[in-house]
Amino acid sequence: MSYIVFGLIAAIIFVLAYPFILDKLFTLLKEKSRIPVYVLITSLAILLYIGGTELSHAPPPDPLLTYTFLAVLVTISALAVVMPYICFTRLFFTPALSGRMKTLSILTGSLFQIPFLAALLINPERTVDAALPPLFAEYLPGLGHIFDAVATALGFVGQAGYDLIFTVGVTLGFYIEVAIVSTIFWAIFSLFSKSE
Repeated sequence: MSYIVFGLIAAIIFVLAYPFILDKLFTLLKEKSRIPVYVLITSLAILLYIGGTELSHAPPPDPLLTYTFLAVLVTISALAVVMPYICFTRLFFTPALSGRMKTLSILTGSLFQIPFLAALLINPERTVDAALPPLFAEYLPGLGHIFDAVATALGFVGQAGYDLIFTVGVTLGFYIEVAIVSTIFWAIFSLFSKSE
């Protein structure tokens, strides 16, 4: 039992620290290359997660594969947290956040990524009616209902290939949700930084 608690605490610390590590690594790059490198790394992480998820449906899951996908998912989440600090500062010509405000902002975004990770990872098994396709709302607390409505309106639900559409939608929706929350905190702390 103590190994599980220790592992959980270590995982939470890693999830909270990872955006700070990525932000530091991106600040080492030249300013002109930050956005292209960010887009490349984010795209590769998302494609790796989608491709791996589609290939890993065959049981039994390999523990190494499971840990690899968790690491890729946490990377996607951390990249979403640092997105406004890398992309928006240059695109909108806003001044960079001061050290203390940036630290508080990234910490707040890091804390708020945990509920989205939990919603994605801790999901009840569909044993009641396993014949029904999964719902986006079960995995995406913010955008899930919108994605479900769009998938239903377009007639994708239950069709051949819906598993791939679902995986792509959940992965991109997860990234977008975390990025939106992080952007909101970036904007709030940017306002506080200007008033200092």
